[in-house]
Amino acid sequence: MIGTDETREIVDWQKTTVDGATVYEIEYSEPVPEPTGRSRSLFRASSGGTVPAGEQSVLLPDGERIPATEAVFDAAGTTLRVRHEPSLVARVRRYLPW
Repeated sequence: MIGTDETREIVDWQKTTVDGATVYEIEYSEPVPEPTGRSRSLFRASSGGTVPAGEQSVLLPDGERIPATEAVFDAAGTTLRVRHEPSLVARVRRYLPW
């Protein structure tokens, strides 16, 4: 899961759509910092190995996995908002026949 640890737990979460983008609002039991850098546990490298940038992803509370390069974070107090903004390449691929 995103942003959990031994003391911080997810209390509630909801998935909405804002301006065509999927937004997850995750409420924690404690104040949460905005994710920075590339945390191993946040981006699936818990085995101690290195995960190539193109394979890094964020696992959300409902089990959906989005590419780390398409996740935008905003933290305020105990709430973390994760916005899924597909890259330009992903948007173009959706409309091309290949």
